[in-house]
Amino acid sequence: MSGPFRAAPPAYLAPSDEQSLAGLLRWAWKHGVPLIPRGAGTGMPGGNTGPHIIVEIGGPAFSRVGVLRDGPGGTGSIRAGVGATGLEADLAARECAGFIPFLPSSGRWCSVGGMVANNAAGARSFRYGAAHAWVEALEGYFAWGEPFRAGPDGRGLEPFDRLHASLATSLPDGGRPLAGGWPKVRKNASGYALDRFVPSGSPTDLLVGSEGTLAVLTAAELRFAPLPAERGVAVRRVSSAAELEDAASMARDAGALSCEFLGRRFLELAGPRLGPRLRGLSRGAFALVILEAAGSPGEVSAQLDAVTRVPGPGSRSVLATRNPAEAGRLWEIRHAASRTIAREAEAGRYSTQFIEDSVVPPGQLARYLVELERILEAARLDAVVFGHAGDANVHVNPLVPTRDTDWRARLRKVFDAVTELVAALGGTLSGEHGDGRLRAPALPRIWSPGWIRAFAEVKETLDPKRILNPGVILAREGDGDPLDWLEPRPRAFPQADP
Repeated sequence: MSGPFRAAPPAYLAPSDEQSLAGLLRWAWKHGVPLIPRGAGTGMPGGNTGPHIIVEIGGPAFSRVGVLRDGPGGTGSIRAGVGATGLEADLAARECAGFIPFLPSSGRWCSVGGMVANNAAGARSFRYGAAHAWVEALEGYFAWGEPFRAGPDGRGLEPFDRLHASLATSLPDGGRPLAGGWPKVRKNASGYALDRFVPSGSPTDLLVGSEGTLAVLTAAELRFAPLPAERGVAVRRVSSAAELEDAASMARDAGALSCEFLGRRFLELAGPRLGPRLRGLSRGAFALVILEAAGSPGEVSAQLDAVTRVPGPGSRSVLATRNPAEAGRLWEIRHAASRTIAREAEAGRYSTQFIEDSVVPPGQLARYLVELERILEAARLDAVVFGHAGDANVHVNPLVPTRDTDWRARLRKVFDAVTELVAALGGTLSGEHGDGRLRAPALPRIWSPGWIRAFAEVKETLDPKRILNPGVILAREGDGDPLDWLEPRPRAFPQADP
């Protein structure tokens, strides 16, 4: 498990097939026994662990991948069991000249079920959107053990239709306009996706990102996108948070495929791995921005020209290439982030992901980074900051000095301060990893009371006995402070980073 939490579940079960899974759900429903659906265990915020029976949905019966539709020019769809890895799904798409555009950096070992459950997003979601935009249908079981298939046609499935009709009366103006009260962020994995479900009524819109709290999924039908004819990569130096925000805005206007950033502390820790050219570029920088272009040769040239155009002497602050091998070497620096940070464990400082996924409106990125730095300095915490600049989705990895006796109290202060900052800026606490148990108690500080009531109605309708992952997304009285579960420790990596 890659997250920073410890737990002692009473049992760990792995159903061998759907019949066994259905029987387990019927038993749990009858006796009111809580279950935690779990995939590969790579989630960060504690949604895949806890004080309940863990049910691993994996093994051969839940891991098959096959092509459903092979369309022209790399379009089509696949059906993947939730136990398959993201990489296995991507390889199936590549056999049809396509790819899974929301594949996260953990794609080699995270599961398809986990990606759907968390509304996963990778670097290329900057152009293509998160998982929800690519899910055509979902198969699974309701909390009481009844099978279902939620297809692309949307409605016609109880109890989703009943919930949709109820929300139309319980939400102000039937939920219209959602834009008036929903965070204006480019991606979100917090709460329940009522911004999608209320307009569409489609069960898939609600299930994607629900973190195993509404149903147990067994398979997903995923569309894939055509592989681009050509790609190019540019690395750009920025000297301030404001310059980083401007670079992200430029990348959006240019239609770039990805817009990532590596903060100052990351660059210092990466050291020799950067190579002489990148070390020179990063010297004294606030951050390096990695921009990826894709499309036809002409489109790639236009995108690279737009995102690397820096007036005056700043032109020396950019490296750009369309050579695949060189582009791969530049991009590898971003993929090596987790291992670069993990090396600090040798000094007794453990990267602990407790404020690691906040997302703010794009125009608030600079303010968020400046205020974040002040919060960390006040708590005397060193941190490695990187993430998705184009989406204003920031990964913060405080290096927790566990030899200090007051480390937990300092983390609580940081968590509270960052939550208040995100709320003030109109953001959410998760852009792609979900709320889990960690962020659930903080949701009322981010979301208005009306949305919290609507989230509770969603849970009540689809899991009235509250046996599916209780305490995730919606906190429960008596669950205690999730920060008490924190256990900073070295990260485990099942395989090499992709």
